[in-house]
Amino acid sequence: MAEQRRRWLAALLLALSCAAACGTACAAPDADTLCGGFSKLRIELAPVIRADLGGSANDHAFGCLAWQSFIYLNWPAKAPGEPDPGARFGGPGVTVWETYKRHDEVFRPAAAPPAPWGVPDRSRGGPRPLSIIQQTDGETLVDRAGKPVYYEMLINRDEFNYIVANRLYDAAAQLAVARRDGIVLPAGPSAAYGPVGTIEIKAAWKVLSAVELAQSPRRFHTVEAMLEDGSTATVGLVGLHLNQRVTGFTEGLWASFLQVDSAPVAGAEEPAQAYSFYDPSCAHCAVNARTKPPQSTQVEQVFPVAPSARAINDFVRAMIRSNDPASPWQFYELLGVQWPQFAAGLPTPEPEPRQRLPQGVPLSIGTPSTSTLMNPVLETFRQSPNVSCLGCHADGATAASAGALPLAADYSFLLAHAQRAAR
Repeated sequence: MAEQRRRWLAALLLALSCAAACGTACAAPDADTLCGGFSKLRIELAPVIRADLGGSANDHAFGCLAWQSFIYLNWPAKAPGEPDPGARFGGPGVTVWETYKRHDEVFRPAAAPPAPWGVPDRSRGGPRPLSIIQQTDGETLVDRAGKPVYYEMLINRDEFNYIVANRLYDAAAQLAVARRDGIVLPAGPSAAYGPVGTIEIKAAWKVLSAVELAQSPRRFHTVEAMLEDGSTATVGLVGLHLNQRVTGFTEGLWASFLQVDSAPVAGAEEPAQAYSFYDPSCAHCAVNARTKPPQSTQVEQVFPVAPSARAINDFVRAMIRSNDPASPWQFYELLGVQWPQFAAGLPTPEPEPRQRLPQGVPLSIGTPSTSTLMNPVLETFRQSPNVSCLGCHADGATAASAGALPLAADYSFLLAHAQRAAR
């Protein structure tokens, strides 16, 4: 145990010194510890995404994969879904994931086909439309200024191609596919759908105050948004869920990122800093209690960052800071990852076969690596043991196909938004 701690400390020190020296393409100096051992994974500040682990499965390997995906997804885009290799990380312009199709662009009224990839239903040059203020449980998170947090859900090109090819935007056609063949979203590269595999994003944005906008360096990734009342505001990214279907893992990788100023960890000594969703002077405020605007929500992060993610966070954030001391991305952290082990203790688990359906719900959660993973700005009021991404997305009440017969929608909430064609 002492030797393991010594190796972790050495890896962290090497990581920090490497990040300070090497700038934009800094590889992990000790993959055996940082990325889990026996892995080809390296984290680099480049628009690169990995579709498979390249080695044995463990939390450290998936943590490295998740951070590399985060870098890729937040790289400035040159075209919808494509990073600009000539841009710098944190440079101006819309990010890759922000050019993905929003769920309401794919699942349209009366089952109308979505516009082709690259042809948006809205102007990409104007403010980003944000209207959803409910979390999955229907509740609202309210910041200290009394303003609600806004949410959006997006789909990458590979999943979009699968949806269009199978007409899953039409509830009746979707149910027919679920009955006949089963809904199996592409995992990893495929000739039919694309080079990456399915990616779904859920993002959380808060309206930034004048004080937050004046910070130097700015601590949030920002966009200009049009809110549901027609007003415009500068909003900052406070949380991001990533579900990436990785080669060989039926349920995929689930990862969650948080802006570091969101809320204190429950039970931790309170540092002298301002939080977006916690007022240290409000001793009478109930913690993680449901509120409605303009009453702010007093939030604590019930579960700290996973131990396996801490050294990876330190390494990546130091690399980002070394490359650009003003980058807002240095103020984000990976909370943890969840992935299917299938059998406890297997160092390299065998993938569960993709079953041919119709398959009912709930789905198998594949002996996940952890039973608890949630984000305090995306699941504020559900922060309890044994609540997790996979646990929710396997549930028949939420991840079922559209239509009267609830068949499995391959761990996706979004397919249930499909509508029926007009009669």
